Formats: sequence, C-alpha cells, structure tokens
Amino acid sequence: MDVQVVGQLRTEIGKNEVRRLRRQEMVPAIFYGPNSQATPLSIPALRMEKLFREMGDEHKLLNLVIEDGQTRQDKHVMLREIQVHPVRRQLLHVDFFEVAMDKAIEVEVPVELKGKPLGMDKGGVLDQLSRFLTVRCLPGEIPEKIEIDVSSLDLGQTLHVADLVSVVPFELTDDAGFAIATMEAPEGETEEAESETAAPAKK
Repeated sequence: MDVQVVGQLRTEIGKNEVRRLRRQEMVPAIFYGPNSQATPLSIPALRMEKLFREMGDEHKLLNLVIEDGQTRQDKHVMLREIQVHPVRRQLLHVDFFEVAMDKAIEVEVPVELKGKPLGMDKGGVLDQLSRFLTVRCLPGEIPEKIEIDVSSLDLGQTLHVADLVSVVPFELTDDAGFAIATMEAPEGETEEAESETAAPAKK
C-alpha cells in the first residue's frame, strides 16, 4: 500500500465552509467506518485530481493520514463515494471508508482479455461483455486487474464466470452464468444461417 493522502481535520461544517474550502482549492471530504466516528476533512484538490488520474477504474487501498495540527492518525481506507460537478467536472466531495485489514471485502476489479481467439482467424469478432468482475479478498490483496486468456475461444462460444473458478487465483462472487466475453460469428454467416432457418421447406 504505497498511495498516501493527507487530510486536515475540519472543525467547521455547513455550506459556507464548503464554499470557502473550494475557493481555496480544497475538496471537502469525510472519513467514516464501522468502528469509527464520522470525521469531516479537507483534501488538496490537486492531490485528489492526480490520484483519480492514476487510479482510473481501480479500487485501491489508500493510506489516509488525518492531521489536526498536533497529531497524526494513519487509517486504511478505500474511496466509497465521489461527487463531481456534472458540467465543470470539479470534485465536490469525497467519502473515505475505513477497512479492517483482517476482514475480506468485495470490490470490482477491471478485466483484461489476453490472447488471440481461435474464432478470429475464421472472421469472428471478440465482444467483451463485462469490463469488471467482483472479487472477494483481504484489502491488502486486491488485484489491479484480472487477466483472462481467451485464445481458445472459438466461433459461437461464450466465456462465463464459471469457466474461471479454477483458473484465476481469486474468489469471484458474480453469478456463475455471468457472461464475460463471446466470439461472434461473421455477420454474413449469421445472416445466412438465419435465412436458412426462416426459409419454408420445399415440397
């Protein structure tokens, strides 16, 4: 866990305080958890924007340092909610949720398909149906991505979560029938097959 964010404890709350923070290029935030009292914070806007660019769609464990001018507290957290202005794309508010390092959690992890499917040489098209899968693991073991080998996927075949249970080293919690990728047949072949099916039988 090498990503650190420093937050300053806020003693003032309310709309006026929030507006003042944003004018100072600070993002209002809150820290909370099952065994922690909700604590209002302020985070430098530039730091949070840089963090979001670096993280992308990943769910990373963060080290949140809470300062009050006299003491420092280190907390293991994850981003729970992010509010962004719909037009200006300005960060409006961030929620940090404390996690226990010895308790498993469920997080969505990006999926990356690897390899050239068999069906591609036959004119097929690989269609990735899911960009994320849900993994259950300890906070310190969250994978950056799940790499899936699709080189054996042939025309008309679909890869489901059930096909990955014995392949990936993570506990997947999505439904076993959840589709991840499919190898679609060439458009012409599909239309021809549908035409033959719809054609009336000759007498």
